[in-house]
Amino acid sequence: MVWKECELPEASLYDCPLPLLGCFGGPPSFGHQVEVGQAETIIWDESRRCFAFHWRSLLDQASTETYFHKLQTLAPWDQLKGRKGQILRSTSWYVRDGCTCDYTYGDARVSSSQTKSRSQFVRIMEELTATVFSTLTPSLGPECWPNSANLNYYADGTQSVGWHADDETLFGGESQDCSIISLSLGGRREFWIALKDESMEPIQDTIVEMDLRDGDVLSMEGLMQKHTVHFLTREPVQRAGLSPPRINITWRWIVNHRRACALRHCPVTTPSAKIITSGANSKIWTRPWWPGEAGTKEWRRCMSCRHNGWKGGRNCVQVEGRVSWLCRRCAKSHCCGQKLDPEEEMVDQLQLRLVSKVKALQRQEAFSKSWDSFSKASNLLKDPGRCPPRFLLSWLESVEEVPDDLQVLLQKAKAQLEETTKQLEQNTKQRLVVQGEDRTLMKRKHHGLPKKQSHKGALPPMLSISKLYTAARTGSLTHGYHFS
Repeated sequence: MVWKECELPEASLYDCPLPLLGCFGGPPSFGHQVEVGQAETIIWDESRRCFAFHWRSLLDQASTETYFHKLQTLAPWDQLKGRKGQILRSTSWYVRDGCTCDYTYGDARVSSSQTKSRSQFVRIMEELTATVFSTLTPSLGPECWPNSANLNYYADGTQSVGWHADDETLFGGESQDCSIISLSLGGRREFWIALKDESMEPIQDTIVEMDLRDGDVLSMEGLMQKHTVHFLTREPVQRAGLSPPRINITWRWIVNHRRACALRHCPVTTPSAKIITSGANSKIWTRPWWPGEAGTKEWRRCMSCRHNGWKGGRNCVQVEGRVSWLCRRCAKSHCCGQKLDPEEEMVDQLQLRLVSKVKALQRQEAFSKSWDSFSKASNLLKDPGRCPPRFLLSWLESVEEVPDDLQVLLQKAKAQLEETTKQLEQNTKQRLVVQGEDRTLMKRKHHGLPKKQSHKGALPPMLSISKLYTAARTGSLTHGYHFS
């Protein structure tokens, strides 16, 4: 990764002190080993005034499971859809202290209106905010905590968010220091950060990769939203539909309230600043992509997990003594003996189980033609190992060959899904948010046309493997799956 010093440097930390949350517990780590719950420095760029820190497992598993279930069932989720109608993710919006500001994604608007179910959601968010910030910055009082939070729900590894910067006017991130604190609940996902060029596109050579797991906290501070963009990748296609769901909570300080908000002219209390210097010779440091940056690196598809990340590839390394080009995660697993998370091992077992079952049936004449016609109709490759798992499961269901152990899990997951859907209908106000929807409605109203009907719901109606994890988290299933 190449982060060069900025030609037009921003104000220094000495001239303009900045309250870096990642330094409240001590100086920046710069690659030194840190304990669980302590801040690890990811990016330190004084020339651009950009700083990012990572706290691993700040919250324990009992807390994350409790909050995941409460937010999944009680948050007023709005679905965001792409141009082709696919669900990108679901989102929700929380504000404190009587604020009534809405949050916008381009032309889509997420409301902060008060409802009975929303009052329950607000209480959960108040409790979660207190839990996180009393742990993260115990020296700060509630008056200094962020006054808003944006929540995103990713049903599985097929849902993601593209390269972007959180530079909305509400938070002033384009023109002034803006701290963002993000908590991950649920499944592990990859998160990338990169410097942006004049056209707001990421500069490929500057991409910094990391994994965000259950209970992890990430902060992006200073002028990160002015100089960088970030990206939550999709998982590799062969396992994306098996990935467990994830909820991300991003706290920020609203500094420019909307005109209709009663707090528009009220001062905002933020953490007090103190002079912090890096104590290092270099004013730019990013966490190494690969230990010691050893090996030959190239932008291409990983030859193990086949993940192409962005623009048909990702950073891959050819480790000495091996022919394969591997991404960061596969290289660490294959070459450094780093074990996968329990949930990831479960995903691999389930994927292997499905592929093995389909391949075994392929060898039987009675099922061979059925698979060929199914794969052709679905525009799939004939090799089951390169097909999304939901298609494999759909075909197995169509030929009534779902293994008994998977049948039990699916039945329990379906029952749990029905129960969760009923709770969502009773306890949450849901509406479909489609980018450009407001303009379309205005045009239809202007021409006297009736309003188009839309389907409501925070979760997609199609059952996917990720519901197994939803059921597991809410107590219907156990994590101890065993596939023979």
